[in-house]
Amino acid sequence: MKLGESIKAKREQLGLTQQDLAEKLFVSRQTVCRWENGTRCPDLVMAKKIALVLGISLDDLMPGEAVQDYTPPKEPPVDISCVKVMLTGIFLLVLGSFLLQADYGFFMEFSSLCLIAGIIIFAVGLFIPMHKKDAIIDDALPQRACPKCGKSHDFDYPQCPHCGHDYTGRSV
Repeated sequence: MKLGESIKAKREQLGLTQQDLAEKLFVSRQTVCRWENGTRCPDLVMAKKIALVLGISLDDLMPGEAVQDYTPPKEPPVDISCVKVMLTGIFLLVLGSFLLQADYGFFMEFSSLCLIAGIIIFAVGLFIPMHKKDAIIDDALPQRACPKCGKSHDFDYPQCPHCGHDYTGRSV
């Protein structure tokens, strides 16, 4: 089953019209129609919202046959946050040097501040771990374990996608 077909099947199962689904997702009815026809595909954030509105997991919303053949790409060996910090330091060094060369009296304090900050920021960038396993920033979504089945899933699901346990207290 394709993504558009699964959206349409679940929407019809819940008795929703395309307009109803569009209003819940704050998109136009034509957008929902394009998703269901397969002429457009929702981005990942919108797919997550669709799954939440339809009360299913993202895995159930997406086509299953593509998941078995998927091999994850290799992670890049370098965490670019260190590069960003070092580039910021270099920018401040260049700016401070330029202002120092301009030799305007009121720029002297600012140029000195830029030079000092540039040196410090560049040095900090040197000490940021450059391997993904040591990365400082973690982009993972918060997880919760279901009290009924014990499996973990994203925190923002209203129901457990594995066993259907409802966190809102309503009967399933």
